[in-house]
Amino acid sequence: MWLKLFFLLLYFMVLFLLARIFEAVVWYETGVFANQLVNPVTLSYERLKTILECRGLGYPGLAEKEVSELVEKSGELTQGELYSAIKKEKEQTEPGDSSTTHFSGEMHFYEFVEDTKDGIWLVQVIAQDQEALLSKSNWGKMVQKVSQFGIRTGTFNCSNDYRSSQPAVNPQPTTATEARPGT
Repeated sequence: MWLKLFFLLLYFMVLFLLARIFEAVVWYETGVFANQLVNPVTLSYERLKTILECRGLGYPGLAEKEVSELVEKSGELTQGELYSAIKKEKEQTEPGDSSTTHFSGEMHFYEFVEDTKDGIWLVQVIAQDQEALLSKSNWGKMVQKVSQFGIRTGTFNCSNDYRSSQPAVNPQPTTATEARPGT
């Protein structure tokens, strides 16, 4: 009987120790490194701008030193926040146009946007034989910002649609005097 009680106690102790070991591993991975402070003066201007963007602060027209001071004034910078900013910076350098649907024509547009009605769409319409109003980099930034809210994006180039490439029929009304020959 004592032997069974001893093994039961040993079993619970092993379970307790294993739980503490797993908890320590998780704490070490997330807690130790994420809470270490970072000196913002040592970071690049681009990383500082990304950190301010993550914090929701504006920085237009500020010099590098002023941006560094703004990061310091807005709160302590932790290693975890820096890691998130670096991750966001890498996502911004990757082509953001991959999630944009390029509509090949009216039917393709209707198939995705009109027929499904499963969400919100932001579509950039490019007029026939014209440039897009937003540059590729600005459109990519727009796509990244709105995709965080589940908004789907697409571009519709009217030059690719055969219906919009036909000239519009706009007959000019003729007067009675023009219609009669020889008057």
